[in-house]
Amino acid sequence: MKELTLSVTQVLDCDVLVLGGGVSGISAAVCAARKGMKTILADRNGCLGGTATVGMVGPFMTCYTPTSGIQVIRGFFDEFVRRMEEDEGAVHPSKAPSVGTSYTAYRVPGHQNVTAFHGETLKRVAEEMCVENGIRLLYHVNFVSADVEQGEIKAAYFVCKRQVIKVTAKIFIDCSGDADLAAASGVPIVFGDGNGEVQPSSLFFKVRGVDKEKMDAHMFKDENVQRQFYMREIIEEREKGNFPIHRAKIMLFESFHNEWLVNMSQIEGVNANDCIEVTDAEIEGRQQIVYIMNFLRKYVAGCENIILCDSAESLGVRESNTIEGVYRMKTTDMRERVKFEDSIACCSNTEDLHQKGGVTGYRPVEEPYYIPYRSLLPLNVENLLVAGRCISCEREVSSAVRVMPPCFAMGQAAGVAASLSVKGKCSPKVIDVKELVETLVADGVYLG
Repeated sequence: MKELTLSVTQVLDCDVLVLGGGVSGISAAVCAARKGMKTILADRNGCLGGTATVGMVGPFMTCYTPTSGIQVIRGFFDEFVRRMEEDEGAVHPSKAPSVGTSYTAYRVPGHQNVTAFHGETLKRVAEEMCVENGIRLLYHVNFVSADVEQGEIKAAYFVCKRQVIKVTAKIFIDCSGDADLAAASGVPIVFGDGNGEVQPSSLFFKVRGVDKEKMDAHMFKDENVQRQFYMREIIEEREKGNFPIHRAKIMLFESFHNEWLVNMSQIEGVNANDCIEVTDAEIEGRQQIVYIMNFLRKYVAGCENIILCDSAESLGVRESNTIEGVYRMKTTDMRERVKFEDSIACCSNTEDLHQKGGVTGYRPVEEPYYIPYRSLLPLNVENLLVAGRCISCEREVSSAVRVMPPCFAMGQAAGVAASLSVKGKCSPKVIDVKELVETLVADGVYLG
């Protein structure tokens, strides 16, 4: 194959470079900048938020324990939500009904105290917080390569139209979701289950015109799950060839401005590292919307007159790459609620493994569990941190912590750790972890 050589057109320098402007990247960048770091946040889109905005994924799943009613994800996440709430673009989880309402798609297990938000508010609030803290935002840039010398990243390279941008930094934080920077820097990567299998992806879309009173009346009429979520009708229509989607239940979340988010498409086996596969999946997702809309109008009480507003600009990828880190968090750690000395986040999200035909690995938790800092530290590279769904953990753990509140928490920890590393002129692997934990707690993080 032809090898391309491109000339660098611009060089930027910073203390901390964050790759990926999703919620973990926003948290990492703002929290690093607040500690005095000159910070650059780079993203391939034209706005911040990642799957929360261009992917239309919402609401934020729970940040509360299911039994004791304690908010376990606080810190920057709570500040961010309250800022959106002030702008009338979010419902704080403390004010949200616990379970089984339109905000939770009428789900009960694992859906207590979710956070409804408006994507446009999220975009604006995130940008405001970045600008207030002196962060240099780089939009429409695609990461392509990194310079690595003796286990240390020296620079990351981005392309944008006719530009090739080189960014040098002391510490790098990979919040890409797919471990793009980590993989390019020589970090060992695990794809999916390790044998090539990945969870299905989805393409969210929005509708208007839902008659909420009719839908509530149906959902609260009885507790028969098959009747509530039209499971028999889905099977009948699938057998007729009118619903060629392996979804078992309807799923509509009430959002803002009379809009409802629909999470019912399912595209199997998408390799998020392959742009051709992702393109084909997004095309298939939009084709599936036609079948879903027809089904909703025909069967679902309150959806008879719905109209399609728009579909997500990008695919909702549940699973791609995880890094091999200093510690690979185990499923038993989560289920047995191991509290590590280097715990940096407390979470309560359910195990949620999606497979063809439905969610077969759904396991609600009774009590919260913890994420260790070591799982954010990749092997082979000294000045890199990873936050978000590609941290070092087993598949069942990833299925729980990939949702957005834990990603906020991981991003905050990575940003603070990066600042301690820069100030101490040392690798994130040898910072004073006790100081990291104490700083996070002082900044509002709950660790039990």
